[in-house]
Order: sequence, then C-alpha cells, then structure tokens
Amino acid sequence: MKYFLIIFILLFFNSVMTVFAQDQCAVALSEAEAKYNQGRLYEVSGILEPCLSNGFTKEEKVRAYRLLTLTYLFLDYYQEADDSYLKLLQLSPEFEPNEELDPMEIIIHASKFTTKPKYYLTLAKGGLSFSHANVLRDYSLSQSSAGTSAYKSMTGFHLGLGAEMVLFQNLHLSGELFLSQRKLHMRDTHWDFYSTNLDISHTEVELPIMLKYNFFRGKINPFVSGGVSPEFLLQSNINNIDGSYRQPSDTEGIPDESFPVQPRPKIATTMMKHRFNYSLLLGGGVNYKIGLNYLVFEARYSNGMLNVTDEEMRWREDFNEGRDLKFPTGHVDDDFKINNLSFFIGFVKPLYKPRKIK
Repeated sequence: MKYFLIIFILLFFNSVMTVFAQDQCAVALSEAEAKYNQGRLYEVSGILEPCLSNGFTKEEKVRAYRLLTLTYLFLDYYQEADDSYLKLLQLSPEFEPNEELDPMEIIIHASKFTTKPKYYLTLAKGGLSFSHANVLRDYSLSQSSAGTSAYKSMTGFHLGLGAEMVLFQNLHLSGELFLSQRKLHMRDTHWDFYSTNLDISHTEVELPIMLKYNFFRGKINPFVSGGVSPEFLLQSNINNIDGSYRQPSDTEGIPDESFPVQPRPKIATTMMKHRFNYSLLLGGGVNYKIGLNYLVFEARYSNGMLNVTDEEMRWREDFNEGRDLKFPTGHVDDDFKINNLSFFIGFVKPLYKPRKIK
C-alpha cells in the first residue's frame, strides 16, 4: 500500500508539473507573438526555443514554427526560415498559409515546399469475392443437352496489404499481396437419372500489379485502375458432395424414387489443378480522407486467363482422389477459367515527405 501511495504521488506531481509547463509555454507563445508584432524580432526565438523541445502542444508548436519562419524571413535568415518551415510541415503536412491574412513573405516561401507523398502503404485490405466459371469444355459424363454441368457463384474472400508509388503526378503504380479464396457451386446431371452437387474451393496467393489514376478532389477522391495479377494455387478442394440417382416409376401417377449415394464429404484436388494462373484486372473506387489517411472502397473485376484444370491429371486414377471423384461421385473436372467480381475496403497511409522543391 505504501509503494502504491508513493507511485500515485509521483504520478500526480508529474501531471501537475506537465500542466504547469504547458501553461507557462502558452504564456511564452503569446509573449513571442507580442514581441513579433512590436517588431522586436531578435527576442522571438529566445522565448520560443525552451518550449519547442518540451512544453508546447502540437497545435502550439505549429504556431511557434510559423512565427519563427516569419521572424527569420524578415531578418533575412533564409536557412533558418527553411528549417523552421520544414519542421512545421513535419508536424502538419497539410499546412497552408492563409492567403487573405498571412504576410506575402510566408505565402511565397510556402510555394517553395511540398509534402506530397511519394509512397502510400495499404496497411490492411479485405473484401468479398463472387466467382463464376467460364467453361471451355464440358466433361460431364453424359456430355449431352440432357446432362450437363452448371456453375453458380459462391462467396469467397480476399485479405492482404499493399503499397503504391507515384510515377507521375496522379498516376501511381500499386502492388498488393492477397490470400484469397474463390468458390463455386456445381450441379452435374447425367442422362436425367443421376445428379451431383458439390462446392469447388480454391485458396490462392495473389500478387496484383496495377496502374492507378487518382482524381484528387478533396475529401472524396475517385480512382480507376487496371493491371495483371499472377496467382499461385495453395489448395484446391471439392466439398459438400451430394449425389443421388432417380429411378423412374413403372406406374403412371406415382413419382419417381430418388436414392442418395454417400461419397466422401471432401476431396483434395490440388494435384489435379494448375498451380500457376493469372488474371487481367479492371477496377475503380474512392479514397475517403480521414485526417491524414484514407479509407479505400473499391470494386474490381478479374478475368482469368488460363484453364485451372490440369488436363494430364484429369483421367488419372493412380491416386485415391482421382478415383473418388469418378466413383461414386460421378464427377470429371471440366476445362474452365475462373472470373471474379470483388469488393474491397482498406486503410491507406500516405507517407508524407516535406521537402523544398525550388
């Protein structure tokens, strides 16, 4: 209890001293501004310097460095004016002089500097994907209009991060790294007497590389993008397999009977797929400004360019998965590509770099 009381007293006095120091520095800032207005420029820096190292709040530091910049400009200390203004921009990268109220000297001086970021970090980005199959060739066992495979979209996901760099003004080059899952549901019917339902799942690593054009307009900044995405398959599975066959009734008016089969609930199909693929990308969205950072909302369409099925592995039965797909599941992989519509939300942090440009 005694030690707790000592720690409490020390923390209390530290808080009191901090508040006292801040109050003293607020007085010092007002005094320095009064000296500047009186034309006693040589006294300004001496009043401000002790509090710049410890005592000012962030807002007060911005005011102090602005005052120092003006003071040094009027004293013709241009190097010191540059140093003060750079420190101001490091604290407040989007600071701009008031063209109606500020002296022309600091307005002209500010035009010689920029804080425009050269790089942007996407610290987190995720979203949902909706895949659909572009069937190149149907390998349904019946291969007829009465028996064919039909694919439906299922919801997958993307999770990742990225970065982008400025190439020229508003044109950026972006690169991302995603862990993605693409999912499809397939129903396959054979000669109208046997049907199979199953889910196809592909887990991949994606590396989208895109050109991005930004329309900087303030708080809401639209953009468009396009590029290519190499994709590396980590795992492919067929899940939730449900098969049944129908036996026609011999008696008119009595419904046909349906008999379920019990294939394996999950079959790994990674070795039956191509491990490398790539997609062409087209997208757009908005960057919504929050403070110095952005929330990004994006829609993106990817067009798969290569067949996902390894043709040489389609008919092989020298491994369990190949046999289990065909019997009792009754499934043979089609040749198909996967296209994808994705919706993202992410957090982007610009890396501001205050610097002199003239």
